[in-house]
Amino acid sequence: MSKENTKKYVFDEIHGYIILDSLMRDLVDTPPLQRLRRIKQLSQAWYVFPGAVHTRFSHSLGVMKLAERVADKLINDGIISKDDRDLLRTAALLHDVGHTPYSHALEYVFYSNYGINHEELSYMIIVEEPHIREVLSSHGLSPDEVAKVVTGAHEEPAFNNLLNSDLDVDRLDYLPRDALHTGVKYGLIDLERIIQTLTLDDEGYIAVHPKAIHAVESFYVSRLHMYRSVYYHKTITGYQLLLAAIYEMVLFEREVKSLLEPFTSLEGIRKAVKEGSISVWDDFLVGGILNVILARRLGSEILRELIKAYVNRRGYKAFYNYISFKQEQGITQAEIDKLSRISRALLARGVNAYTFRTYTESVPIISREKEVRVLSNARSVKISELGDSIIKSLPRYMEIVRIYALPALEETIKDLV
Repeated sequence: MSKENTKKYVFDEIHGYIILDSLMRDLVDTPPLQRLRRIKQLSQAWYVFPGAVHTRFSHSLGVMKLAERVADKLINDGIISKDDRDLLRTAALLHDVGHTPYSHALEYVFYSNYGINHEELSYMIIVEEPHIREVLSSHGLSPDEVAKVVTGAHEEPAFNNLLNSDLDVDRLDYLPRDALHTGVKYGLIDLERIIQTLTLDDEGYIAVHPKAIHAVESFYVSRLHMYRSVYYHKTITGYQLLLAAIYEMVLFEREVKSLLEPFTSLEGIRKAVKEGSISVWDDFLVGGILNVILARRLGSEILRELIKAYVNRRGYKAFYNYISFKQEQGITQAEIDKLSRISRALLARGVNAYTFRTYTESVPIISREKEVRVLSNARSVKISELGDSIIKSLPRYMEIVRIYALPALEETIKDLV
């Protein structure tokens, strides 16, 4: 069979036809990559934007495609070697392989209980999962080196920045993709202009030619608006917190915990990774278990109440919502004290701790270390340091403070806020 005949073509709604050569095809065919077809990209966003049912799989293909384009440009410019191309596009394809079901919603549970995030789970899967290890080894790639690029721990800073910086290939794919599927126009960016001018400075930071400044400014502004209108939308966040609360309750209720095993501990997840069975841990599994709990009336009454609220879209509502924009990171002490006071008052009134949630988030808009550089007079300058760029006027952080509760607690919450 000729080399051309070994290729496959996948049509993508953002990038058109994506070509899979033997390496990419073999990786895509592994169970851990196929699992991403069954994990929604935007978790519970479809509760607000019905079209937001696209998956981590399509996003991963898109990031790989952009990594190829950027790598080819950098190779043509003499900045990186041809030998680095497979490493970069492989890391791009596998960058989200460790996402929990429902993406960030359940990641919170595992981070708060076990101190591990999806990047570290990705490292574990790339290094220890047998199907992926076999494919990488058969194509002459080191699983450990690929995993280091994914987690931003590679010895070459440029490789880390291509996947982990303000203007990395991950963000360049998810902004237009999420905008398309939610119908929110704020995520539209001048992708072609950015790709055509993207390069690396002498320290390995992402940089662009001065003629792309407006495109990069638009990118930053688009991301800020997408944070407000989609990624941290108060209703979407409420359902993510509700699902996390449900999963956490299942972990601690003996009657139903066995339904989720082995995905109830870090040790159980690692065992599934090593045995090659991690692929069943997806949205379908978790959603199906919630239905089983309801159908068989398993677990506590409050657990079933929360699941009913989730599946019938009667979940947490934001009864207090404070957003501010700052140059420095940190929630004000006054806001922290307010949340603490309200939580104590609710518990003192006998309100179940799972029926309400306090939420704080400090969202970085512009990274201090990895913001985009602009090439100017044979040197690179942070875009926020340019006198004629609007970036210096943008906030670096979006601070969010919220109180969520089930609708039945509305009057109680309003009395305390």
